[in-house]
Amino acid sequence: MAASLLMMMITTLIPATNLLLNERENLRQKRYMINELQHELQPFLWEASHDLPHRFLKTVDGSEAEFRMTPDGKLVKGCVTWSNVKNRTEEFCLYGYPDQ
Repeated sequence: MAASLLMMMITTLIPATNLLLNERENLRQKRYMINELQHELQPFLWEASHDLPHRFLKTVDGSEAEFRMTPDGKLVKGCVTWSNVKNRTEEFCLYGYPDQ
């Protein structure tokens, strides 16, 4: 009886722990990507010398990410796309007012 209870707990906890660790890594990677997007967007907001649209690839925290800066009305739209730890494509966008 105790062995079956122990096995039930193990078969429940191991997959749940694995899921939590994967989600933690996924959120960590997303934070890095968003932080890098915010950093890369700044020159397009503060310096008038950058032409839009602009696209480039960059390795962030060991993963290749595509950055795109495009005009969106009076705003500049910056997006980053990458493949997360689950091999799913993720995208995040930020907007900013350019310095006039």
